[in-house]
Formats: sequence, C-alpha cells, structure tokens
Amino acid sequence: MGVITGAMVAALGTSGTAHAADFSLRGSFVQDSGVQLFDFSVDKESTVTLRTYSYGGGTQADGTPIAAGGFDPVLNLFDATGNRLFANDDDKSGTVLKDPATNQAYDSFLKVILAAGNYTVSLTQYGNFTNSTNLADGFGQTGNFTGNFSRCAADSAFCDFTGNSRTNRWAFDVLGVQPVIEPPTLEPPTEPDEIPIQVPEPATTAAFVLTGLGAMATTRRKK
Repeated sequence: MGVITGAMVAALGTSGTAHAADFSLRGSFVQDSGVQLFDFSVDKESTVTLRTYSYGGGTQADGTPIAAGGFDPVLNLFDATGNRLFANDDDKSGTVLKDPATNQAYDSFLKVILAAGNYTVSLTQYGNFTNSTNLADGFGQTGNFTGNFSRCAADSAFCDFTGNSRTNRWAFDVLGVQPVIEPPTLEPPTEPDEIPIQVPEPATTAAFVLTGLGAMATTRRKK
C-alpha cells in the first residue's frame, strides 16, 4: 500500500496501564483503489476523533505539517464484527482546511462517542466505496479508476471529482484511543512496500495495527 510512517502522541500512564493515546499516521497508495485499515480499541465509553489531512493539509496532532495536494479521502468506521457504524466523505463541520489550489474542503472528519470495544477504520480515495455495510464485503474499485470520472483525463490516477490531478499521499489522525493489545494475525504481504509498520511507542503496549485490504469493482458519483 506504500510507505507508512507515524507517531504516538500520548504515552502510557506511570502505572504502565494503557491510557488513551493520539496517533498521527502518514503514507501513500500505489493505486487510487488502495484501502488502508487501522485497528484500535477503547477501554470505556470515549470520544474518538478521526481526521484526514490528505486533501487540504494542516498540522497533525504530533506537530507534523502536511502540505495540501493529496487525494480526496473517505473514512468508514466499523465495529468488531465488521458492521459499519459511521462514514464520512467530506467534512461539513468547517474543521478541515480548504486546498488553496481548488478551494475545496474534501478531507474527512468524524468525532463520535464509542462504547468500550475494538474498532476498525478504513481510509480510501473518493469513489472507492464499501460494497455493503459490512467490512467483509470489501470495496468497489480496482486499479486506477478515477480516470472514469467525467472531468478527469482518461487513465489518470488520484483525480478528484472536479477533475483536479492529486498526489497519492495521505495523512490521518486517530485521537483518544488505545492500541489493539492482541492484533489479528496478518497475512504475509505480497509486495515489499505492503509490510505493515509499528508506530513507535513504549514496549509494554502493542502497536497500532495497520493492514491493507484488496478491492473489487463498481462506481458511484457524488459531489
């Protein structure tokens, strides 16, 4: 899925127990049908914030400045059984920044109250939507599909709905969560750049889990 980097902003408490933490993650997709999954947990009812910086840029929670120019992202949040709980394409709260080149605010933002449990959030390029309300049914696109948008050049990649060429970069914050202590077994990666990384953190806690997911084909329009 490309190179992934990141940092945990809040550390453990002095007792060594896992406290809520903030994660800032960055990476890139090889194709615009890429899917990045992030697993996390909360140990009690908590307010969790999920925010992308791909399209309009900004400063992440760990202080990393992100330039505008990345692709138009979509977030979906699933519970431990794969049921979709929330989704966001374009933030309507006025929280994310507009790209100065396009004057569009196409980043995604979710601020939700979650019960204790394990969760998965997916990040995709706009147009690569879920095939159903369950994560197990996958996502609808393969390859570089955004050239199919009417305003985009044929065979283009990472084109937004208004016809602007974008980069393959994404940046993402997950705020107020715990790492998954016992992550699921990951299938061996098929490409060298698909190897998941562990976000730096104290050795007493397992890393925030990043996994890739393949995709299948359809198309939708909006905006």
